[in-house]
Amino acid sequence: MAGDDKKKGKHDEEIVDLSARIGARRPEPKKPAPPTPPREQVPPPPPTRHDAPIPSEPRPRLLPPREDRQQRDLIQKALTDEDAARSQAIPSPRTPPGPGEVDLVVTPLPTPDDWHRFELALRRVRGVGQLRTEYYRHGVLKVRVSFQGTERLATLLRAGIQGYRVRIIGEDRTTLQVLVASDSDDRRPG
Repeated sequence: MAGDDKKKGKHDEEIVDLSARIGARRPEPKKPAPPTPPREQVPPPPPTRHDAPIPSEPRPRLLPPREDRQQRDLIQKALTDEDAARSQAIPSPRTPPGPGEVDLVVTPLPTPDDWHRFELALRRVRGVGQLRTEYYRHGVLKVRVSFQGTERLATLLRAGIQGYRVRIIGEDRTTLQVLVASDSDDRRPG
């Protein structure tokens, strides 16, 4: 039995307070730290502004080398001389249509291929002579058309161009504005 007592004694020493281990008991409060002596009162930083400019370091200002300053002075002198001796304005290559000519503005022609097909169809209209393309941008084509006929060009275009349905949206003495839809557009699904 003496051996049993030794075993119980060892077992009793190994018993640890489990309730303290799992947090059932609160730890004893620690002693508060001694108060620190008060420092000088520092005002809190101002609130951050989000509409203020972003701070950056000042950039160093570089002076151009002497050769660049001389070049700049020469350019400045040439510009002032040019202003002093202004010549007449350069004439614009765009002129209003002459007698027998009409500016035809056509839209929508989304691709250059559509533009080319429309010009070929326009050449077959009775009374249309020479075609001169003024510009083609963003599906809008402007063509100067020489036209001779007893009827107006707008009347002939309303009658139709082969392969296209034409709608006149604006007309004056020198310009004709046209909306077109190809006949193949009607057959496309969607």
